[in-house]
Amino acid sequence: MSPPLVLLLLRGRAEAVRAWARKGLLPVWVVPGREWTLVVPAARARSAPPYDDPVALLGGRPLAGRLRPSVCLVADGQRAVVALQGAGRAQVQRWLVWTAGVGCTRVEGLPHAPVGLLAETAAPGAAVRERLEEALRADTRSGAQTIDDLLDALQLPGTGVLTARLDAGQLPDVVRVEPDERVVERFDAFIAHESRLQDELQDPRY
Repeated sequence: MSPPLVLLLLRGRAEAVRAWARKGLLPVWVVPGREWTLVVPAARARSAPPYDDPVALLGGRPLAGRLRPSVCLVADGQRAVVALQGAGRAQVQRWLVWTAGVGCTRVEGLPHAPVGLLAETAAPGAAVRERLEEALRADTRSGAQTIDDLLDALQLPGTGVLTARLDAGQLPDVVRVEPDERVVERFDAFIAHESRLQDELQDPRY
């Protein structure tokens, strides 16, 4: 089974997004746009498994208010997942999950993102609700195809990236951002320390 595919859209300025990316563990393509900055994995994470999941490293990293609102889109086979976070302080991440043949469903334990909230967050002031509902219809599309339709409906950048019709590295004004090696080294040292502590706790000699 192919691993999930992910892209992230941020309302922050490209310079701020690049600075944020350098403090992470994942090489990324940063593509500036008129309103949104597109972020796409460019290579494997610099961290070792199991801390190398690009979905977690993009969609799970904290975001300062100057980078939000944010829209993270994940294609996982026949499922499309959208994670939203608003611009205000203390905004929780909310989730919209679409599955082929089923359509949108709630996931127990995850704050739900209704279609109206997606429209308000991603395309404020635009009359996109009808286009969104059409993009989220229950049919046999893949998750990546559904995300393309969502991006088209919202008029957001990134259409074609997860379906491999476009190479993010070839988009206009794209910049590849590598993680700061010091950040990676500190993370690896922390994980190694935690692993040693766990081993000691499980060792009957201690």
